[in-house]
Amino acid sequence: MSRKKVLLVTGVFPPGIGGMQNYYYHLAKNSKLDMTVLASSYDGDEQFDKAQSFRILRGNFLRNESLHMSSWLRMFRLVRQTIREERIEITIYGHVLIAFIGYLLSCYGKRRYIISTHGMDMLMFRRFRILNRLVGRILRRADGVLTNSQFTRSLVEEYGVEPARIELIYPGVDQDYNQEPENPALKQKYSIEGRYNILSVGRLVERKGYDRVIEALHELVKVIPNVMYIIAGDGPERKRLQQLASDEGVSDYVTFLGAIESKHALNSIYNLCDQFIMVCRQLESGDAEGFGIVYLEAASTGLPVIAGKSGGASEAVLHEETGLLVDPSSKQELVEAILRFKQNDMLRARLTKNGYERAKSSFNYVALADKLDRFLSQFPASKRSLLPFRSREMLTSKKSRAQAK
Repeated sequence: MSRKKVLLVTGVFPPGIGGMQNYYYHLAKNSKLDMTVLASSYDGDEQFDKAQSFRILRGNFLRNESLHMSSWLRMFRLVRQTIREERIEITIYGHVLIAFIGYLLSCYGKRRYIISTHGMDMLMFRRFRILNRLVGRILRRADGVLTNSQFTRSLVEEYGVEPARIELIYPGVDQDYNQEPENPALKQKYSIEGRYNILSVGRLVERKGYDRVIEALHELVKVIPNVMYIIAGDGPERKRLQQLASDEGVSDYVTFLGAIESKHALNSIYNLCDQFIMVCRQLESGDAEGFGIVYLEAASTGLPVIAGKSGGASEAVLHEETGLLVDPSSKQELVEAILRFKQNDMLRARLTKNGYERAKSSFNYVALADKLDRFLSQFPASKRSLLPFRSREMLTSKKSRAQAK
């Protein structure tokens, strides 16, 4: 029996680094369907692509979900061509506005499409009446909608999508994240020997709540004089956060590691620390944390976890079961949660054990990809194929360019 042919169209994909990149990669890698990925170009992608068991086509568009009209038209042509030449039966779009391609091909070509949603994309257009109406039409016409949390699912349902057409597939945890002995040389490199290390990991953007932890350090230092707040990641908020630490007089208690280039390196950093914290909050702009896979990565390395009670974080961290949830606007709750883990060994041990077991058992990508396959398999093939299009030489993947030469 032939396998269903699926196309995943996404702007974020390895070797790019991030939670959504890992989400799409592991679903494609573990799927038993005939998977093709159309993704943006990255430095080093040719070597990465050769090592994969599924097809990856690259184009100069959509990196970091940045979409312009010129690249959108180019992407439209590539999607249409790939569907025809690969005999694609169903297409998954990694962002609701990218899925406008699927909407058009559905209206005029009877092509089936699925949209993968992540939370922020369901909130960011609500202030713009015309865009918001377009998002609703794209969602309601889709054959199915994937969500990464119950929080995101509820936002999709608010657009009038029938619940039966929505499938929740949580992000999984990469099995490379595990407990290991701490690396003394690495502690020396970062000058964190003898410190009580609290870690945050992620892109430095406002919703992650790094500023809340920095503002709380004054109170923490009174009880934990050797505390060190370690921030792993980079982004547009870095300069502001560094200035905030200076203005608060706590620069000696904050270490910025910058971007971490590999899972192995990040795993080692997790294992240097005593607690993990990320107090995400929803912004007025609609920016919110759809889930927060870093909470489960930290749990996989044996760290106690504190999360902000916002967005999908309450699904990644179960309050008083696998970690602690705090009001991200409350400095007092944040400080109290950190001190509870520092001072209550029984609580720390219980929640850490539960968090580790849940991360390893309930967020396995093999099982999650199987759930995706079963969801996609219920849809019959599209009713008719697209009209003939140009040759494959239009594809801008490095591999295609090399073959064309």
